[in-house]
Amino acid sequence: MPTPIIQARNISLYIDKEVLLSNLSFSIQQGECVVLTGASGSGKTLLARIMAQHIPVTDGTIEYASPDLKKIVVQQQHDFRYAFETRSYFGQRYDRNYGDDFPTAYKILSKEHSSEKELNDVVVQLNLIEKLHQPVIELSNGEGKRLQLSLALLARPDVLILDQPFIGLDTATRDVLHALLKKLKEQHITVVLITAADEIPEAADQIFLLEKGNMRVVGKDEKIFVEEKSTADLFLHAEELKELSVSSHMPFDVAVQMNHVNISFGNKKILDEVSWTVKRGEHWALLGHNGSGKSTLLSLINADNPQVYLNDVWLFDQKRGNGESIWEIKKKIGYVSPEMHNHFLRGTSFIQSQAMARNDYSLGGFSQDKTTCFEIVASGINDQIGSSTRLTVLQQKTVTYWMEALDIIELKQKQFYKISLGQQRLLLLARALVKNPPLLILDEPCQGLDKAQISRFTGIVDAVCANMEKTMIYVSHYKSELPQCIEHTLLLEKGRVK
Repeated sequence: MPTPIIQARNISLYIDKEVLLSNLSFSIQQGECVVLTGASGSGKTLLARIMAQHIPVTDGTIEYASPDLKKIVVQQQHDFRYAFETRSYFGQRYDRNYGDDFPTAYKILSKEHSSEKELNDVVVQLNLIEKLHQPVIELSNGEGKRLQLSLALLARPDVLILDQPFIGLDTATRDVLHALLKKLKEQHITVVLITAADEIPEAADQIFLLEKGNMRVVGKDEKIFVEEKSTADLFLHAEELKELSVSSHMPFDVAVQMNHVNISFGNKKILDEVSWTVKRGEHWALLGHNGSGKSTLLSLINADNPQVYLNDVWLFDQKRGNGESIWEIKKKIGYVSPEMHNHFLRGTSFIQSQAMARNDYSLGGFSQDKTTCFEIVASGINDQIGSSTRLTVLQQKTVTYWMEALDIIELKQKQFYKISLGQQRLLLLARALVKNPPLLILDEPCQGLDKAQISRFTGIVDAVCANMEKTMIYVSHYKSELPQCIEHTLLLEKGRVK
């Protein structure tokens, strides 16, 4: 039998006396596709980082076929927009205030010193050819994910570790990635894939199910049961929600009205003659493939795009451009998006992710961001990144209420950057709800959540919309993640309403 490319014997990981992984043993052969699956926070990413030699084990041994084995990690979050000396601010991609500070996708990919043929083959395969000469700050979340995957392939890895690569990809691109996994197998590249139990590829050879730091191997034909918490208390009491729904905001009839909106950057038209009306109390799904214009459309509503003043756009019965500040608008909107999540990670975890991307695993020099999870949620009250104001007793009760509703109250005093990405996303969802905004904009809010968390969250969204008279715009690439309260759909295709 050939020597395994990776072999682990009784490995465990403890951090601050907490057992995170316990007594795991496994072997991986060259060219295998190994899937790590399980609930959010079960230890999947930690195990992948151990395989990549980013984190040393506390007990046991992990051995590799060669000391020169090239291990490339494609992380769940991508930070291309923030990885340069000129750091960007949130929404900078929409006001074009960056000159030549950000390289193009082609310049980033060219750093791998691959041949033009190799580069061209990869970008064609991942449908990036039209994006090659765009600055990376202009790429959508899904396009950034494809760039991330292209960069990893051009590095010619022996072991490719993919942390939730399907997140943020539209249906067509997910199909491309499934086909790519088969091709990598033909090229004898070993793949370690972290993914949900319902997105396991045909190329999988071994499936490792993690549960609270323990692991068992499951068969390809075995129905995978991911341990979930009870959802008996899923739906919130209507009386509690109505008590929280008392609003100081002025009433309105129409939350959003756009009349023949056009947005262009240079010669490229992003939105083309878009007309859309969202009335108070309506619940919309905003759908479209990666790069169809969804984020640009939302930026006009969320006061992040200055081109709103060149168009006929009304928010909360007021025409934009009549002297209102962006903060007056943001007070009325609870907002979650992948870009916002990236923005919150521009502290310690951002530095760590960049260092790891460069194969610099010495963590001693990293600053220790002390922001707690409670403070992250509380920061939504005043639309801050982090909370710096003293809360009233009622505000503290409200923060606690939403953390309990989303089943994350046990994270209250933990540092934000230390928890899993799925848990971080739940905190940002609580942050969006905590100020009781009349309009919710939830842009791919379930990225990184497991099935139990998605079920809990969409149930809460349904309860909130039914009992708190919320207006909502909801973006997702998965129809299964849409709340039941959705009654209207806007579909964008290449910047036009379809």
